[in-house]
Amino acid sequence: MRAIFFDLDGTLLDFEQEYADLLADAVEAVGAEATDDAIETYSEAFYDSFAACDPDPIRAGFAATDLDPDPGALADALLAREAEACRTPEEADAVLSRLTDEYALGVLTNGLREWQLEKLRASGIAEHFDAVVASYEAGAHKPDPEPFRLAEERLPADEYAMVGDSDADVAGARDAGWIARRYDGGGFDDLPGALDWQ
Repeated sequence: MRAIFFDLDGTLLDFEQEYADLLADAVEAVGAEATDDAIETYSEAFYDSFAACDPDPIRAGFAATDLDPDPGALADALLAREAEACRTPEEADAVLSRLTDEYALGVLTNGLREWQLEKLRASGIAEHFDAVVASYEAGAHKPDPEPFRLAEERLPADEYAMVGDSDADVAGARDAGWIARRYDGGGFDDLPGALDWQ
């Protein structure tokens, strides 16, 4: 059996607006003022915490700002806005449905599991996947090998492929012994033919 894993953000899902604007919408939804300083402070604190796999990078990001609402309320608002703003490529549902006839499908994403699952559920394509693996579960982010090894444990197969939009997806997959296809935003109609199975 062959398995194809897809990256989530930037591949299966994209946002209908710039992320900074989405973040500002979430902040304003709880009655706070989304100043440029607050957004920048959040982003820097979040990425530092996320890179280190700290337990709750979203709340850590909001806690670093001078925003009045509780960081938990801000995090909840951001997740709701992200889930609402997610969009899938137009043909993704049909292509994934076709691929499930011959391949096991998974999601391998950098992020927090519950956060990523919520976005995947909201997208309407979650039913196509046999496994969802988030980097936080592995304690390291792509391109490190740990997420790829965990994906192999969750979805045993003879061969693996990774479809993703970043160097971390492509390089990490190849280093793990998988084949890789860089997603350029043009859709998935060329799958599985674009995968160089041996």
